[in-house]
Amino acid sequence: MSNEEEEDVNFKPGVEISSGKANYVVSRLLGEGGFGAVYLVKDTKTNKTFAMKVEQKMEKRKHSKLKMEIAILKLVGAGKHFTQIVDRGKKDKEGYFFLVMELVGKSLGDLKNERAERVFSFGTGLGVASQCLEAVEDLHRTGFIHRDLKPQNYACGLDEKRHNIYILDFGIARKYLNTKNELKTPREAVGFKGTVRFAPLACHRFTELGPRDDCESWFYLLLDLILPRGLPWRKMNEKGEVLKEKEECRKEKRDKLFYGIKHASELNKILDYIDS
Repeated sequence: MSNEEEEDVNFKPGVEISSGKANYVVSRLLGEGGFGAVYLVKDTKTNKTFAMKVEQKMEKRKHSKLKMEIAILKLVGAGKHFTQIVDRGKKDKEGYFFLVMELVGKSLGDLKNERAERVFSFGTGLGVASQCLEAVEDLHRTGFIHRDLKPQNYACGLDEKRHNIYILDFGIARKYLNTKNELKTPREAVGFKGTVRFAPLACHRFTELGPRDDCESWFYLLLDLILPRGLPWRKMNEKGEVLKEKEECRKEKRDKLFYGIKHASELNKILDYIDS
């Protein structure tokens, strides 16, 4: 592992990481993101498998995303839609933090893409999205907003928990309540955070986000799961172009937004409610 300018912690299979509680052997890489990497690891004593998130310690990084993740998972405790912390620690000499968590299954994005038409049925999509919304509601009760809701940041559980949906990745979550449980004073200028396809209007407009904006992103997530043609702006990358399309879908393009889907009138009501 290099401690130079690269941000990735690159563990090969067979590498052992020890903590005060256990020793873990890396089996393989599960995924990578803005925070670092996630590995499948095995406890050498119990042979149980877990997910280990690893983040390189960087001088230029003001806030550790992994520390935010740990803080939120500790706050929610044994919440139904949150992975449980198994172990955590830091390696000062090697320069990284790690978090060992309960292992979950495939993301909603991966499960959707495995289907022949790359879309869930309306009933399945609605059932899944209901659990996704429950998870966001539980997060909001802690005083935090997620700011990056998308199908890749939700996953199904394993075995007897396979019908349970977990919310993942709190690296860019933000506290929206102060110590008095009141809304924090909005900042005058806010940088773009999240994923363009699922970002709320406020994010595009560089204004402070709140719980309603997570709900807007959740609504785009719901449509992404059930729309045969996908979201109207799915092939656009430029933020201004996507903003214009999202704004037009509030007005003259409502039919385009819900094209080819049943119960469009009910979905219209949900969007109107969120926008109100």
